[in-house]
Amino acid sequence: MKRESHHESQREHPSPPFPPSHSVYTLETCLSNLPASTVARGQTLRPVRDLPSFLRSQLEPWKIDRIYDYLWFARDRSLQAKSLHRHTVARRHIVLTESPSEHLISDYSVIFIKPLPEYLLCHDFWERHLSRDPVLHSNACGLFLSYTWLVAYKTDFDIAKESRLIPEGLTWHAWTALATDFLDYVDASGTQLVSKRYLYGELRMSRINYVYKLIPSLWFTHNPMRGFMPTSMWNGSFMERNVGRMFGVFVFFSLILSAMQVGLATSQLGDEPAFIRAAYGFAVASLFIVALCAVTGLAMLVWHVRYKIILPWRMGLREIGVQDLSY
Repeated sequence: MKRESHHESQREHPSPPFPPSHSVYTLETCLSNLPASTVARGQTLRPVRDLPSFLRSQLEPWKIDRIYDYLWFARDRSLQAKSLHRHTVARRHIVLTESPSEHLISDYSVIFIKPLPEYLLCHDFWERHLSRDPVLHSNACGLFLSYTWLVAYKTDFDIAKESRLIPEGLTWHAWTALATDFLDYVDASGTQLVSKRYLYGELRMSRINYVYKLIPSLWFTHNPMRGFMPTSMWNGSFMERNVGRMFGVFVFFSLILSAMQVGLATSQLGDEPAFIRAAYGFAVASLFIVALCAVTGLAMLVWHVRYKIILPWRMGLREIGVQDLSY
């Protein structure tokens, strides 16, 4: 019975996606090259002391997983990410990020890419620290799969080297062998061993920001004004973005109302009952929409002041109080 249960527990764990002979790094090298300390989701992590938590922070795209049902809105035309040389053809700048949630997020002329960790190229690391956890295994497989999209040609490999996306010791021959083993592994097991986030390739940051701002269920755990990956939140740029949008709405309605006013002053349209009713309805609707925009803008300003001024001020006072008590 003990032997049967032992064999069953072994079957429950997925196997590493490539054989030991194709490992590029040893387990000792991977562990020695881990950072001493990182900060993830507001917590300081020490990989030496808590390796599983560190790996979850490095592989789990939790900010994307929480909006998975809306990724159809943010995905690119292709379900696979474009290779690196296609991004250079499109004049896109590669920006490195260590956040798995920001991996393969594009923003106009920028594409955010997470570098390929060394430990994903080590069979022993997969066997001891990744494959024993099904969630970690699927997230690691998803990140590896994304690099089979990004680095498809020798040109892509050279771009990845120059951009420091792949480890220095990796060669083109070793990469093609690993990628071949991994794709055979995925073909044999299906996509159930790959994180569902990677069922969608490249995602558009502007649309993900809209999802984060418009889904009410996210407002209680996330500041809706910041969106998924906020741009500059300095007061000047914040006011410039939002006041510009409101000014555009005012200009639009002002032009239409001015045109209607000119039409009512003419004999052809001034005596037309249908046009008079339309002008009256549009004028009332314009007043309502402008008032709604003003209230929304005021609410956004109050929210911004609360997060940028009041909350930091309270936290500062709280820290000062804690320091006084410690003395």
